[in-house]
Amino acid sequence: MTEFVQTIVNGLTLGTLYSLVALGLTLIYGVMHLSNFAQGEFAMIGGFAAYYLVNQGFSYAAAVILAFGIAGLIGLLVHLLAYHPLRNSNHINMMLSSLGVSLFLINLAQYFFSPNPKVVESPLSGHSFQMLGIFVSHQRILIVIVSILLCGLTYALLEYSRFGRSVRAISLDPDTATLYGIATKKISFLTFMLGVALTGTAGALLTPVYNVYPTIGISLTLKAFVVVVLGGMGNVKGAIAGGIIVGLIESLTGGYISTAFQDAIVFGVLFLVLVFKPQGILTKVQGEKV
Repeated sequence: MTEFVQTIVNGLTLGTLYSLVALGLTLIYGVMHLSNFAQGEFAMIGGFAAYYLVNQGFSYAAAVILAFGIAGLIGLLVHLLAYHPLRNSNHINMMLSSLGVSLFLINLAQYFFSPNPKVVESPLSGHSFQMLGIFVSHQRILIVIVSILLCGLTYALLEYSRFGRSVRAISLDPDTATLYGIATKKISFLTFMLGVALTGTAGALLTPVYNVYPTIGISLTLKAFVVVVLGGMGNVKGAIAGGIIVGLIESLTGGYISTAFQDAIVFGVLFLVLVFKPQGILTKVQGEKV
C-alpha cells in the first residue's frame, strides 16, 4: 500500500508539471489556433535560464521568477519573428514555422550550453518529507504548490478578468470580437507570452529534479499534446485535469510494469482517445474554447 501511495504522489508531481506546460499550449491554441510544436523548447529555455541565473549568484527562487519573465520575453520575440507575419496565412504554415522554431532553439541551446545535461542547484533538493513511509522531496512539494498556484491564477484570470473575457471571445469568434472593439492582435501577443511564460516556469521547476539539456523539450511537447487531446483542444480545465491523468499513468506504468513502456502506454491512451472520443474525454461535445 505504501508503494502504491508513493507512486501516486510521484505521478501527481509529474502531472502538475504537465498541466502547466499543457495549459500554455492550450492557451496558444485557443487564441491563435496554433499547434505549437516548439512548446517544450520554451520549458527548456526556462530551465537554462534558471541554470544560468543560479550560476551567476541568484537564489533559486529568484531564478524561477526571472525564468517566467525571460521565457515570456523570448516568446514575444518568437511571436514577432515567426508567427505574427503568418497570421493571415493557412494555419499549416504557422505549424511548420513552429517546427522551425523548435529546431532553431534546440541548436541555439546546444551552441551556448553544449548537449550535456546541466545540474541546477536548489536548496530544497537534498531535503525530503516523510510520513507513514512515504518520501517526498521538498523540491517536488514546491513543484506541486507553484504549479497548482499558477494554474489556479491563470484559470481565475481567464474566467473573471476583462483580459480573460477578451481571450474567450477571440477563441470563439475573432472577427466578431474585433467588431466589438477587442484588440485581437494585442490579446494574441499577451496570450502567447503568458502561455510561453507558464511553460518556462515549468522548465525552471523541473530542472533540479531531472536536469536540463537542449532536447528535453521534445518529450515535453509530445506529452503536452497528449494532455490537450485528452482534455479537449482549447479546454483550460481539461488541460489541467489531463496533465494529472497523464502523470498518474506514467507513474503507475513505471512503478508496476516498466519504465520502458511509459511512453508506449501514454501514446496508446492517446490513440484510443483519438479513435473513440477525438473531442477529448473531458468534454461533452467539443473542446471548450478558452
